[in-house]
Amino acid sequence: MLMFAYRMLYDEFRELKDRIAGGIIPATATPWTPEPEYDLAEADLRRLVEYLTGIDGIVAVIANAHTGECKLLSREMKQEVIRVHKEAAADTPVFSGVYGENSLQAAEMAREAQEAGADAVMLLPLDTYANQDPRTPVEHFERVADAVDIPLINFQFPTWGSSGIPISAHVEICEHPSVIAFKEASFDPVRYEETVRALDHARDDFTMMTGNDTFLTHAYQLGSETGLIGYGNLVPELQVEKLRAVRNDDMVRAKEIRETMLPLTNHVFGEPQGRYRARTKVALEMQGIFEHDTLLPPQQQIGMEERQELREILADLGELDPL
Repeated sequence: MLMFAYRMLYDEFRELKDRIAGGIIPATATPWTPEPEYDLAEADLRRLVEYLTGIDGIVAVIANAHTGECKLLSREMKQEVIRVHKEAAADTPVFSGVYGENSLQAAEMAREAQEAGADAVMLLPLDTYANQDPRTPVEHFERVADAVDIPLINFQFPTWGSSGIPISAHVEICEHPSVIAFKEASFDPVRYEETVRALDHARDDFTMMTGNDTFLTHAYQLGSETGLIGYGNLVPELQVEKLRAVRNDDMVRAKEIRETMLPLTNHVFGEPQGRYRARTKVALEMQGIFEHDTLLPPQQQIGMEERQELREILADLGELDPL
């Protein structure tokens, strides 16, 4: 009886799993009005989502992920961010990141995301994963899956100096009927390759996605069908074209696009790499998509010299004109 229920669940979610294969899913930046209010800049967010979802090859958007400052938002604000995405995204699926310090919190937040309209949720890695016990993340996913009626997305990301949880745990998680996709973002090419190989037998059951913004071409070559990336906020047409070039085995074109984007890639993900959110918001403001490039404190904004460098890079890419 349990296996029958799991089969029905798998069939119900399979359509969405297949729909997001072969495209880009931007992890959207969350815009704020200037201090002291720090309110959600709803018009900015709506403009960003409408822009992204209007591009062929953008197969979904995800709110409240790392790029969206998930851990810095109140639970009420996360729901509001999802609602704005749903209103602006038309028929494009909207996902949401979910983070709680324990499984009970995460289950509650997943339910809240579902109530706000999310079509799936991605569980951000917990600090407790650092204990390297494979049962910890597996049970975490099982508890959250039991709390909601929407699919889940697995996520590999470094925690406390570790590349991530044991790969055996990812194998078990990706075999769960509620899991439709796996975002691998270890930023470690060797770890990435080991993970892809370990999951080869189950590839029909989930969509393999990369979150490795700084080596996307290689990640696509090694097996990712989709890019779920914060970098997807910027030059999304080129992001889509690069993925398609690799999937079509047109490595000449893929290399050309990579080289075209390399100055922007090096700038956005330069040292300190954690400031990529600030650079992304400034770029969106320079493009006329955001009116505000506000960051929630204590995040630091980039200086004038770095802004000028970014402006020149965007100008070379033809990305400065307002939409």
